[in-house]
Amino acid sequence: MSQKKATIVNLAASNVSVSQFSAAAGTLVLEQFYVEEIAPGLTGDEEWLNAAIAALANLVNQHGLKGRVTVIAPAFLLLQKPLKVAQVEKAKQAQIVAFEAQNAIPYPLNEVIWDSQLMASDGVEAEVLLFALRTEVATRIANLVTSTGLRPMSIQAAPLLDSQAFRLGGGSAAEEVLIINVGARSTTLSFVGPSGVNIQTATNMGGNLLTQGISDNTGQPFATSEAIKVGYFSGVLQLAEADPQVAVLQANAQTFIRRLAQDINRRLINVRRGANGRQPARILITGRGSQVPGLAEQLCETLRLGVEPFDPSSVITPGEGITADLLQRAKHQITEVIGEAARLVLPQPSGVNLIPRNIAAQQAFDARKPRLLAAAALAAAAPFCVWLALASSEGWNRQQIDEVMKRQAELASRRSAIEDSRKQAADLAAKCKELEHVVLNRSNWPAFLGDLQARVGGCKNTWIEDLHVKYETLPAAPAAEGQPPAAPVVVTKVVLSVRFLFTEVPFDEKRYRSAPEKVHISRLVEALGKSPFVSAIPANEISVTEQNTIRTPKATLTLVINKDKAL
Repeated sequence: MSQKKATIVNLAASNVSVSQFSAAAGTLVLEQFYVEEIAPGLTGDEEWLNAAIAALANLVNQHGLKGRVTVIAPAFLLLQKPLKVAQVEKAKQAQIVAFEAQNAIPYPLNEVIWDSQLMASDGVEAEVLLFALRTEVATRIANLVTSTGLRPMSIQAAPLLDSQAFRLGGGSAAEEVLIINVGARSTTLSFVGPSGVNIQTATNMGGNLLTQGISDNTGQPFATSEAIKVGYFSGVLQLAEADPQVAVLQANAQTFIRRLAQDINRRLINVRRGANGRQPARILITGRGSQVPGLAEQLCETLRLGVEPFDPSSVITPGEGITADLLQRAKHQITEVIGEAARLVLPQPSGVNLIPRNIAAQQAFDARKPRLLAAAALAAAAPFCVWLALASSEGWNRQQIDEVMKRQAELASRRSAIEDSRKQAADLAAKCKELEHVVLNRSNWPAFLGDLQARVGGCKNTWIEDLHVKYETLPAAPAAEGQPPAAPVVVTKVVLSVRFLFTEVPFDEKRYRSAPEKVHISRLVEALGKSPFVSAIPANEISVTEQNTIRTPKATLTLVINKDKAL
């Protein structure tokens, strides 16, 4: 079975990772996983993107990465809009979504790259999730990734991937589940259940909100506050209980947890009030922001639902370069990556592609360049191969030419004989075809010929030497006044050449005797005149020709065929 492979670049808010997956026989294998942190507290998307690409370039150079990749864009860069459209056939639905996108996206459509994904349908209405990325941002991401030596083939939306990782992990479609992914700059809520998937993103509601509160209350830079937060809550940094920073950390953590729980509760209430009345049975939580102590307990108390950690890394097979310790440390960073890699094994994966179309076409062409160059090289070498073949066959061809020249005279004589035979055969075939046509298409001919033979045979010592038919068209009779002109009349005539044998004439008789001849002709004319096929035998068309001897004179008669018995 062929093996599928994928390389995925995840541009997260706080880190950049490159993952290499392979899939065979339905098993997803993580071959390589490299990650590098981004400096916290970067102001503006431009500064963040430059830092992310610098981290990616460092990973590429350090590990010698290359080839085609899928880029995952973070939620805070995306415009996300839910749409409800009529459930119609796919082509018409795409037109409706395109029309609705004009109103849903607060930018001219030529300034954004957008795509959509069908999330749920009740048979009447379909829920579609629309994602858009500013064209300048999408182009910059694609060009910057290309500058590192990788070839981006698609840009995927991160919010779509948690639910896909849940499907890979064997999540039941019959169970309503809420997946909460708490990131650095946003939190994604994925409602997964029998009625489909509903995805909502809470921007500016992530781990950085807690860091900013700590920074504001301590007066320390954002990066320092981030280091203190991570160190304290992970247990790496030990602070005395009397340290004023502890109170600040705990107070801001409680504020962050309460605000996040309230926002999630508000969104959950709206989902419950929706058309499908969705009610999750349990909550799965992931993301590095979910490690804040007390968050799971607060969510459980506020939402009155069980909260469990979401770790899809348990369903993938680590490759030779992946240790269990590495996979454990990365389990909160790899959820979206696994969701994208699930495309290799899931039968109907979801996703969008926000890469500019011209860049995607150029990347696809660049991927085919090696094969095109190889094809060009083969095409250039093809004439040389032909020349070699011709050179090696030249001697054999000369031998064949000599043999052909030797047999040319023999073949020419045979060809001449064949041509003569063919011409004779063609003449005979034409005659046979005429006779066949007469027999098959003129039903009166067999009867006429039989009758003619019988009547001529009744005259002793008389036989037919030649017979041919001619058709004469007589002018039409004048039409009466007011009547249409009559059609011309076609008369059929059969010209017979008949020969007689006069046994009573001596061999040495030189004088012509006409009396016996007249008697024979009269009998023959009388016999033929009684034929139902003959309407007249013109006397002026009866002639006698004496050739070699007066014992066998030849008479020519013209039989006018009855029009009712036309031949």
